[in-house]
Parts: sequence; C-alpha cells; structure tokens
Amino acid sequence: IIMETIRKNITLPTNIYETINNHAKKNGMTFSEFIREAALKVVIQNENMGLLEYINKNCSFVSKDEQLEIEAMNIDFENLDGKEITLDELLQG
Repeated sequence: IIMETIRKNITLPTNIYETINNHAKKNGMTFSEFIREAALKVVIQNENMGLLEYINKNCSFVSKDEQLEIEAMNIDFENLDGKEITLDELLQG
C-alpha cells in the first residue's frame, strides 16, 4: 500500500519543541510521529464527544441578560422527550 503524504511546517517556541521532542524520544518515537498520533487522538476524541460534553468544554455561561431572556421563554427543561444527537449531526443540520 502506497500512502500519500504531505509535509507541513509548524512554528513552536524552543522550550515547547524540546519538551515534546524529549517526551517523544522517551517513548521511542520521532517528533513527527508523536505530533501525528497526539493530533489524531484529539480529533477522534472531539468527533466522538456528546453535545453536552462539547458545550461544557467549549462554551461559557450566559450573561445575566441572556439568562433572563431564557427564563422568559418558559421552557420546560424537565421535559426530556426527544433524542440526543452527536456534534456531527448538529453541524450537518
């Protein structure tokens, strides 16, 4: 199997590069191998994250004015009818 590859440059402060590179070496990996594996792991974790987990990780609380608007809508937050959707489903529409 021939794998198509691409070469990309990244810019890092020296101390961060050294920290990552030293860790990679301790684990028998090259810098590039470690970056590839670490980045792919983050992508997979984020892609498989539930909506609530995504919101808790990436969104701040609403302002007092926004909270008042939400409360004025009289939404029944105890009503759990419906289904949980994945982040991918939400983004796809």
